[in-house]
Amino acid sequence: MAGTNVHGAIHHKSSGDRPSRTKGSRAPPLRPGDLISALPDDVIRRIFSFLPLEDVVKTSVLSKRWPSTWTTTNHLVFHGFHGLRRRNHGTYTFDFPSLVDSVLIQCTSPSVKSFHITHSKYDEACRPKLDLWLRFAEACRVEDLRLVLITGLQFLYKLPPFLYCLSWLVRLEVGLCSFSLSTTIRWPCLKVLLIEYSELSDDVLERIVRGSPVFESLELHWCRGVKNIIIDSTSVKELVLIGDRFSNTEKIWAPHLLSLRLSGRLSSVFRLDDISSLVEAKIDFDVPGDMRMCCDLLTKLLEKLRKVPKITIGGWCLQILSVLEMKGVLSPLSNCQNLILRAQVCQWDLPGIAYMLQSSQCLEKLVIHLTDLSLLKFAVDKESEARFNFDEEDLLRSRKGNFQCLGKHLKRVEIPGFANSFGSKHLLALIKFLLGDTLELEKMIIKADLHVQHGQKRLETADLSKVLSVSRNVLSYRRASQNAEVIFKFPCK
Repeated sequence: MAGTNVHGAIHHKSSGDRPSRTKGSRAPPLRPGDLISALPDDVIRRIFSFLPLEDVVKTSVLSKRWPSTWTTTNHLVFHGFHGLRRRNHGTYTFDFPSLVDSVLIQCTSPSVKSFHITHSKYDEACRPKLDLWLRFAEACRVEDLRLVLITGLQFLYKLPPFLYCLSWLVRLEVGLCSFSLSTTIRWPCLKVLLIEYSELSDDVLERIVRGSPVFESLELHWCRGVKNIIIDSTSVKELVLIGDRFSNTEKIWAPHLLSLRLSGRLSSVFRLDDISSLVEAKIDFDVPGDMRMCCDLLTKLLEKLRKVPKITIGGWCLQILSVLEMKGVLSPLSNCQNLILRAQVCQWDLPGIAYMLQSSQCLEKLVIHLTDLSLLKFAVDKESEARFNFDEEDLLRSRKGNFQCLGKHLKRVEIPGFANSFGSKHLLALIKFLLGDTLELEKMIIKADLHVQHGQKRLETADLSKVLSVSRNVLSYRRASQNAEVIFKFPCK
């Protein structure tokens, strides 16, 4: 059967030493050793919240009070993938729509807070059934609605008109669905909206923003049809945009936005307009196009982000910055105080790190999140490639005079993922340079991640030995700050 998670909160009410019960939830007289029947209904629902539906049904044999208790839950979560079960080394499926129908018919709760249908196969024949399920959500005043389907892009589920005026909806997530081009949208309580693999337009997005007065967070994952993201609402504070090869977003204009995250593949003509209120930005994307165009895009992007105090930069973007650094292009001065870089720290990344250290003169915290992706993420000509044949220590020393943050502000460095790159000479050179030239450094924290093996996390013995050897060398590096503390974290199990 499909797994249906039943989520509920515990509300304790006390009367003396025993929890009191609301009217209608009084337990029957206890038999010797019958502790299950003494549990309050809220506690029983809480227990059910950790079980898939088939196990919840099986609990009916444990107590006379339990057979119908689960039907009062106000959290219904159906996962279509949970319908796959193995029998005699084969796979069989069940009738997922019939299961959902059965649960909804038995549900007696007057209101349902969460209603999720995920990974459910869809074609046109399923449309009446989906409409009926959403009518159930409407009748139960669902606050958290999630509908993520499995279908082809040519068979997107068209959201029914009544869904656009659910006045109690707080969170909505839809996947492989399409929006009406004309229906008026009225979501007075909506705060969070996540749309993935769906068909949109500039006009639909504008109507969503206009019809959602308390709207706070918008996430668009692999959506098509939106060229201009215009958000003039003062309530929207977060925007997440994940693109793919079908995405064609060209512009973002959101003067009241506080947080912006860009990842995936974006349009080659993508640009930021007014984002003057940003306090946090993440740029971890790539774009198709030649090197000159990519460098121009990153230069303009950083110029727009120069007043943002917290910035995260991913691998492709960092390597484009490396090209700019090796070409001698000056970096725009930034007010960034918290910089997070995602890279392996190889010859293709190190110049980009230098570029950002030069730009971030007010930097107080540097996080280098090490990844295991060491390949060059773009094509370069032979002349550009020759520039990357450098000595890592010489490169950093030659730029030392441009790193004003090292002498005034930088106090904390964190390097998670050390197990991915502990043998990298470029990483060790960077660590040595930061310890030896950061005058106000207080802490450098180096973390080795655990590998997952047989379902458990562990650090391989051979790797642990190498990591410990490298750690001893790092601890011997000269420190410019007398207060600098180097902390290694190697959680071994």
